[in-house]
Amino acid sequence: MKLDKYTLIAELENFLTKHKVAMKNGFYVVPSEKLIREFPGQILPHPNHNKAKNPAKTLICNFSNDEILYASLKEIDERIDIWATFMGISGFDFSARKGDDEKNQDLYLYLNKMLDAYVAFHGVRIFPNFRTGGKTTSMNILNLYPPHSWFIAGTLGCANGHIFENEVLLKQKLLFTRPAGLAIYGILRDEYKTILDESGVQYRVYRDFQNTSREDSQKRRMSETIPASKISASMPL
Repeated sequence: MKLDKYTLIAELENFLTKHKVAMKNGFYVVPSEKLIREFPGQILPHPNHNKAKNPAKTLICNFSNDEILYASLKEIDERIDIWATFMGISGFDFSARKGDDEKNQDLYLYLNKMLDAYVAFHGVRIFPNFRTGGKTTSMNILNLYPPHSWFIAGTLGCANGHIFENEVLLKQKLLFTRPAGLAIYGILRDEYKTILDESGVQYRVYRDFQNTSREDSQKRRMSETIPASKISASMPL
C-alpha cells in the first residue's frame, strides 16, 4: 500500500486540532489517563491478536516493517474497535530510512505521536514507545509523558554495528525519564541488559511472536505421543 504521509499528517492535524487535543513541545499528547502503567501479560502484533490468551491483559504492538504499518492505516478505525477490547497498544513505530536526515526522522516521530493521540482520543490506551530520533526531538519526545512513566522498546537487540552508540543513548534515556517500568519486545542483548540491571529500573522481556510460536511448535513436535508399537517393544517383560 502506497500512502502519502504528508496527506495523512494534514488529515490528522485537522482532526486533532478540531477536537482541541493538547500539544507539548510541538507534539500532540496522549492524556495521562490513557497511558498504560503496568506490564502486560502478553504482547502480540495485530495480525495475531486472535491468539491472545486474555485480551484485557494483552498489548497489541506496532513493532513491524512500515509496509505492514501502512496497511493498518487503511483500516485504522476498524482496528481501533478491536484494540478497544484489549489492554491497549504500543506507541506507533514508523521509522526513518537509513540515511534519512534529521528533519525526516523528526517527521516520522511527529506522525507516530499524532497516531497515538488519535487512537487514544478514540478510547484506546497507549504504552509509550521509547524510540527517539533526530537530535531535535530525542529528549523532547520523551518529555511528552509524566515523570516515571512506563515505556516499551522493540527491540534492544538490533543495530549490531552501533552497540556503543546505543549503549550511550540508552543510558541517556534512562537518566532523563527514570521510567517506572520498561517492557522490551524482542531480543535483549547482554550489553543492554547490564545497563538496565545497573539502572535499577524494573523491566520485562517479551519474546517476539515469530520466535515464541516457532519454539511452541518445536515443543509440540517433541511431545508428540510415541507410537504404541514402539512403547510395547521398549517395555520390560
